[in-house]
Amino acid sequence: MPDKKTIDLLKNSGIENYLFESKIIEEHVRKYNLELPDLDNIIKRRINREPLQYILGEWEFYGDLYKLNKSCLIPRPETEFITEYIINNAKINSIALDLCSGSGCISISALKRRKDMTAILIDISPEAVNMSKENAGINGVSGRTEFYCLDIMKDYLKILEIIKNKINIIVSNPPYLNKSDIEKIKREKTELYHEPRAAFYGGEDGLDFYRFIIDNYSDALRDNNIITIFECGLNQSGDIIKMFEKIGFSWDIIRDYGNIERVVIGRK
Repeated sequence: MPDKKTIDLLKNSGIENYLFESKIIEEHVRKYNLELPDLDNIIKRRINREPLQYILGEWEFYGDLYKLNKSCLIPRPETEFITEYIINNAKINSIALDLCSGSGCISISALKRRKDMTAILIDISPEAVNMSKENAGINGVSGRTEFYCLDIMKDYLKILEIIKNKINIIVSNPPYLNKSDIEKIKREKTELYHEPRAAFYGGEDGLDFYRFIIDNYSDALRDNNIITIFECGLNQSGDIIKMFEKIGFSWDIIRDYGNIERVVIGRK
């Protein structure tokens, strides 16, 4: 059982999952043999609503450990549906293009279980790219990954030259919050306020990245054995399906733990 003082401090400050977080904090302190001032600092930062994942500098995704900093979006359980789909459905020796790759968790956890696969990970943030390189090393897949710090919109011609029609899978958890979502985060200053805006904001309606990827990357895929996998937000799947249908792709939907249509899969 975690320390009662830690539990009470988190509970009284309104942390919803105070028992779970108290346990995680205690395990972290024990793992790294931290002193009382370190524990007090962790609790103080968490009470101020800084995400625990950034405070600890690491988090678990799909059973694997990932190092994190504030340049990376925090890995979330619903994103594991994408990794699961790749593991179970990618053809032998597939090459994945991971756009807006962040910490690298989607592709790295898939490659860890699919020894035949390789991946090209691209993110606009140099800090995120460095973190994903470290995570590839931690999880033993460095030899099957390539990393590039590029803007998937402004640098898309350069990216198409890098991949040279050799990929089987495009996977992306792109920024998908709209303008009103961002304004709400700024106003309420919840945990999301601490995460990188560039990893969240997807334009006026939140769909800018889906439009661009579907319009500009679809022809780069190998014919007839390709899947494009997106994570999306609430009530966005219908618009993404229409984008796929416009270019002649078939599609599937995966619902998350909250029964939200969270993952959209398109097939060439």
